[in-house]
Amino acid sequence: IKEKGEYPQRIGIVVWATDTMRTGGDDIAYLFWLMGLRPVWSDRGGAVTGLEVIPAQELGRPRIDMTLRISGLFRDTFPGLVHMIDKGVEMIAGLDESEDVNFLAAHLKQDLLEKMKTGMPEHEARDQALIRIFGDPPGNHGCGVGEVVHASAWKDRKDIADVYTTWGAHAYGRKFRGEKVPKLF
Repeated sequence: IKEKGEYPQRIGIVVWATDTMRTGGDDIAYLFWLMGLRPVWSDRGGAVTGLEVIPAQELGRPRIDMTLRISGLFRDTFPGLVHMIDKGVEMIAGLDESEDVNFLAAHLKQDLLEKMKTGMPEHEARDQALIRIFGDPPGNHGCGVGEVVHASAWKDRKDIADVYTTWGAHAYGRKFRGEKVPKLF
């Protein structure tokens, strides 16, 4: 805000299982807060049982469109949390709010229209436009970059970026189990 005079419309965050474990989920709390969600706590045990939307007036700022790059260990350790994040994305995307209040919903509409113009059925276009969680290929861990660097199998930064994109372009959520979607990533 200090640099640009406005809130960012999109933020990408890398989420690692070990950081989530060590902090008790601070990174996920930040993610939900930026989207304008708060946890619903169980009466016993302090477990989060769901999410609720923070009203726009109470939030006092726009809802940020968040994209996650999760580690393979996060995917394997916290599948319920992956589903909860995906559900939160859908909750925010479904709100009837103006584009200047809800950046996620605004971007969803744009993405949906672009996909439908290519002939994609609306339900499939919506499912793809809602993807905000990306990670390693199913059954794999790491972003592939360390292996490429260690083997000196790269010439310039683009080679490293291509490996990162190839390994990280797998969609996760309630409807996706690691399908490769490099254009979306």
